[in-house]
Amino acid sequence: MADRLPIVVDLDHTLLRTDTLDESFVRALFHHPRAAAAALLALPRGRLAVKSALAEGVPLEPAELPLREDLLAWLRACAEAGHALHLCTAAHQSVADAVAAELGLFESVIGSRDHNLKGEAKAAALVELFPQGFIYAGDSRADLAVWRHAAGIVLAGAAPATAAAARSLGPPVVAEFAGERAGWRDWLRAGRLHHASKNLVVFVPLILGQGWRDFGHVMEALLAFALLLLLTSSTYLLNDLADLRADRAHWSKRHRPIPSARIPIRAALAAGVLGVMVALLAGLLVSVPLFAGLAAYLALTLAYSFGLKRVPLLDTLIIALLFGLRILVGVAALGQPVSGYLMTFALFFFFSLATAKRHTEILRAGPEGAASLAARGYRPADAELTLVVGVAAALGSLIVLVLYLMQDAFLRVPYADPWWLWAPPLLIAIWMGRIWLLSHRGEMQDDPVSFAIRDRTSWGLGAAVGVAYLLAL
Repeated sequence: MADRLPIVVDLDHTLLRTDTLDESFVRALFHHPRAAAAALLALPRGRLAVKSALAEGVPLEPAELPLREDLLAWLRACAEAGHALHLCTAAHQSVADAVAAELGLFESVIGSRDHNLKGEAKAAALVELFPQGFIYAGDSRADLAVWRHAAGIVLAGAAPATAAAARSLGPPVVAEFAGERAGWRDWLRAGRLHHASKNLVVFVPLILGQGWRDFGHVMEALLAFALLLLLTSSTYLLNDLADLRADRAHWSKRHRPIPSARIPIRAALAAGVLGVMVALLAGLLVSVPLFAGLAAYLALTLAYSFGLKRVPLLDTLIIALLFGLRILVGVAALGQPVSGYLMTFALFFFFSLATAKRHTEILRAGPEGAASLAARGYRPADAELTLVVGVAAALGSLIVLVLYLMQDAFLRVPYADPWWLWAPPLLIAIWMGRIWLLSHRGEMQDDPVSFAIRDRTSWGLGAAVGVAYLLAL
């Protein structure tokens, strides 16, 4: 380092924690389908043709890409010490230029234009440009070809095997920056397995229909729950990919495994698609109605991810519909008739909870979260509207529940002491009032369902509802 040799930096997974080609393709897939189709059609012409098609159809926003901050700080210090910094990447030249312009650090920018600048091609280009020697910062096995000719090695996010191979080449390791490898906790968090409680509504038809007395019905409900859990976790992965831009502007969502790039885009996309295929195939093997319920859930989720999530209030209605479809999956698994009262109550109830979540986000967004709100179609002034609509939906769900008790439960369903069923509407009213009070105060830290899992008061009210139901039996 004493000779102040020029430092050449790779872009994908080195200076950035992500891959710009994957970023472009996912953005095209969910927001610019024509550009995604053009990229796929360019595949026979090679990787560079794909990069060119995506660069032309889906320009990236460099300011939104996750940087490797520790490496960036080191590069700034090296620049102050007199080292010339250069960006050399296999990414398309236009992408490299945009990132370099955003950072304002590099004296030159070299990207793929006429050929894919990777491995030996990159090594040959750098040896010709810097005959006096250079220090190279990279991360992948393809960079081993460059490190062989470098005077110094900088490891940035390299896998242990790649780092060991680089050390054996001879040039000294000048600096090393560890990468964040996704662990099983990251995958569980990305798949929202902590939201598995939302899928418990699959068991509602089993409970209300008193199907727990039949072991076969219990196993059918458990299987439906498992398949729905696999499907919802997979769609959460796809949803995060579809919403990368908005999530990275969000005050809390930017720390999720996929927006923060701890889980690579390519791995998340592969896991999401595979999980969806397995869930649907297994559902089809069980029964056609179960497959239909899972397929309908998938179709509505994809419609939500592809654009309906950006329509104010329609987004919360779709969330309510998704909860309704979870109940229908439980109905399909048991082969029971659909209860109009149950479905109407569920739609009003979950619409209110989804709106409470949006209300909290609007109140907490502040000036820094305006971009995230805009991506969802909301504005800070919409807080009054979400409050009124959400509370009205909560009251509507309670009215439907009371009508069910008066016109159906007391007359048809065999309860030993049905008067105990008056307790659940009162307890649910107390719980929903508390949810909206905390939401309007901006004290709701998560969506109401996840909040209830960790809230002792919610557990107490839920237990009271269960006791009342058992006493009614």
